[in-house]
Amino acid sequence: MSKADRHAKRLAVESVVLPFLGSRAEDYQSFEYLLQDVSVGGVGIAIPRWVVARETLRQGERLHLHLPFELGGRMLHSGVVTWVRWDEEQESQLAGVLLDTHTPALYPVYVSVGTREVAIDLEDFPGLEHILSQVLKDSLLLKRGILVYLKHLTAFFSRVCDLNREEYALFREVVIEDVRAKVLANAERLEIMQPRSGEEMEGTLARLDLSELRQAMEPELYVDMFRAALGDETVILFLKAVKELERKLLSNYNTCVLLYINSL
Repeated sequence: MSKADRHAKRLAVESVVLPFLGSRAEDYQSFEYLLQDVSVGGVGIAIPRWVVARETLRQGERLHLHLPFELGGRMLHSGVVTWVRWDEEQESQLAGVLLDTHTPALYPVYVSVGTREVAIDLEDFPGLEHILSQVLKDSLLLKRGILVYLKHLTAFFSRVCDLNREEYALFREVVIEDVRAKVLANAERLEIMQPRSGEEMEGTLARLDLSELRQAMEPELYVDMFRAALGDETVILFLKAVKELERKLLSNYNTCVLLYINSL
């Protein structure tokens, strides 16, 4: 494969018509959005009425778009909402986001602000399915990491929370065990999606069910529920560590969406 071929995968932003997953920085609440526009002045997004996970955005709040936007050699992924309005024709809330926070991209898949294209660098991968395979493998490890966190946090919560023994036993059964069961179920979904061989890897993108994948990748833990019951700042710090793993899963899902669209 020539150098030109390794960098040949490009797709106009206007061709990206499937929703991505974003989240609020304040409370980690996730939502679906469509990418409308990309420029040096910011990113335009839309939250249509028809998406499953809707949130009402507010001017001035910080969002994580969980997509790497390449600008001047830096990968921007987070920013502040500069304007919002409702569009009756599209039946969508439209918003502009000024990106100001950068972080290295985990995979060679990104949105180029300069060219307004989705770029996929195949220098280190034989094809799109190989990138997808790596993303799915990493996502399964992240889910397993969340399970490990929950195992340790269950014992930790019992020592530091303000609930009495009976109250905590009920909270553990109703809330913590429910979260753990959901994480385990989603980890099992991701494990089923893993290609078992090189031959099975062929056609993985064509068989990919984005609805099933989104369900497996989406967060299972809600910080406010734990904060209301446990009310300890130390507990919140531990929960934020779990949310950081979930943020990586949202980024992985968005990477899979870009790979899927590019394979069509």
